[in-house]
Amino acid sequence: MVDLSAELVSAAEADVIGFAIIGADRTVKRKVGRLVEWLPAIGDDSCQCMLLVGMETELAALAEGRRGVITFSRVRGASPGLDQPLTAVILWHKDRLHYVVVAMPDFAAREIETLLESERRTRRLIEQQLEVASSEVHFASLARTRLRLARDLHDTLAHSILALLTQIRLIQHFLETDPARVADSLAVAEQAAISGLARARNAIARLRMPDEFELAPDIESILSDFARQTGVDISVDIDEGARGELHRHGSTVQRIMHEALRNIELHAQARHVQFRAATEADTKDQRLVIDIRDDGRGFDPAVPKPEHFGLVGMVEFAALANGNCVVESAYGKGTLVRISLPATPSLTTQPSSTLANVGAEMRQDRKNDGTS
Repeated sequence: MVDLSAELVSAAEADVIGFAIIGADRTVKRKVGRLVEWLPAIGDDSCQCMLLVGMETELAALAEGRRGVITFSRVRGASPGLDQPLTAVILWHKDRLHYVVVAMPDFAAREIETLLESERRTRRLIEQQLEVASSEVHFASLARTRLRLARDLHDTLAHSILALLTQIRLIQHFLETDPARVADSLAVAEQAAISGLARARNAIARLRMPDEFELAPDIESILSDFARQTGVDISVDIDEGARGELHRHGSTVQRIMHEALRNIELHAQARHVQFRAATEADTKDQRLVIDIRDDGRGFDPAVPKPEHFGLVGMVEFAALANGNCVVESAYGKGTLVRISLPATPSLTTQPSSTLANVGAEMRQDRKNDGTS
């Protein structure tokens, strides 16, 4: 059964394994190796060991041949200084009428310990990364706030001051050429100041609330208001599948649209504007694609425009919504503003009739609330 050869003894003394001989009366006769130091002292009853307390019946069954082996896995902390998990096996040597206890390192348990330690290190690393990410989010939030302030200043004060400056120059011109028109020009300048003040107050109100609390716009209402105020002909083509996405990206679409329409009003000298919104399948996912095209005089996008930040703001608005905004134009060929924003698959795959009903309900809710 067990050969107590020099090799076995040397292996036990080297802590590769450990073994003990226990007599038929369960008295410890011999112990070799630190791995079995958890057994009682030589001459003591082995069942005094905490591991074997109450095991008398099982040991008797082993000696009578009614049981082949007794195995204890993941024995831990059995003796002072022994903190690695062990597997202990007890056999009966019927020829010599004694028990043999062999202890060996529990390699599976040690592997589990290694994995757990790796998991703990990974967790600490993730916690450190989360702290760094939290710091980056904080700085990103500050940067977003600064960009938002810059855009609102551009959309309100800069445009209002530009309109007033234009009127002041006209008044100066009329003072020399046609004094009778000064009064009308002053009235226009006053109206520009009132309008600019209202937009500034709206900007301040927006700065006092998060973006997510802003109401999504009714696109048709914005376009019809623009057509009525400027006399520019407007054509609108909105796929039913895109209406839900226009509502979800309402704040982003509204800001970019206002800048695009303002540029058309002030610079393009356009007679017709086309607005189209649809959901399209990209190579990776679904996208909401919005085209705002005018037939105005156009411009060269490659020519730098110092101190003009409208186009930059449009690109930034789209980027904040994980999208992009591209402006294409050329002299005499009009301008195209193309906005691409991520679409929600669950919305784009709904039947058109369902989306139409949702859009109608949202428009009715806004009417009931007194909003447009």
